[in-house]
Amino acid sequence: MNRRAIFVFVVVIVAALMLTSPAQAADDWLWSVTPYIWASDISETLILDDEVVGGGDTEFKEIADLADSSLQLHFEGIRDRWGLFADLIYIDLSDSEIGELEILRFDVEINEVLFEAGAIYRPAGRSGKLDLLFGTRYLSVDEKYRLQLGERDPFEARVDEGYLDALVGARYRIPLSERWVISLRGDLSLGGTDYMWTAQGLVGWLFGAKRNSAVFVGYRYRDMKYTKADVIEVEKTLSGFGLGIKIGF
Repeated sequence: MNRRAIFVFVVVIVAALMLTSPAQAADDWLWSVTPYIWASDISETLILDDEVVGGGDTEFKEIADLADSSLQLHFEGIRDRWGLFADLIYIDLSDSEIGELEILRFDVEINEVLFEAGAIYRPAGRSGKLDLLFGTRYLSVDEKYRLQLGERDPFEARVDEGYLDALVGARYRIPLSERWVISLRGDLSLGGTDYMWTAQGLVGWLFGAKRNSAVFVGYRYRDMKYTKADVIEVEKTLSGFGLGIKIGF
């Protein structure tokens, strides 16, 4: 697992909690942690010198079969007009292929981390429906390839890249009743990547004394473009349905 991103994620949460005294935490701040699953399909195109050299489409079922470990977690807190958020998506994939004569073996390991953190501004205060989001987004891609031919020394290659973006976005809530709500979000980040943007729609059932806990289902679409190893352009889209449980405290 990318320890740098995990470390930063933990630091953000600890620092956010330290911003409030015990007295304030109960009365002023609303905190929540949301573990979730985003069952996304992936479409990827690799471009070298303006020519398509690889890529393809991968369904979520195939990704789940190859996943060694995965973590998807969202954290946020809100107090009146201002708040904080952090989101972590981590996935570790591996696969091996052996030739028919069992003298050729190809192994690949892919470790990806997508981490974002920043501030929430709610112009109308805690009861407002519109949130403005400002922060950073960090994408880490670590790929290892190993080719073994018979008893020869293996050929190994690795691509380890990190991309830091500035992030802006907005989120809008539409209350349907006391317990039901629709949440719409869009964002854009630029900088280390050429671009990355997200569109998301969720339907949530609220529970708890402060209605600060919920079960969410929804759909997310994310499109991105970045350069790998300084020569290969990667165009990637991730889309699919998700399920999460927001735990408020």
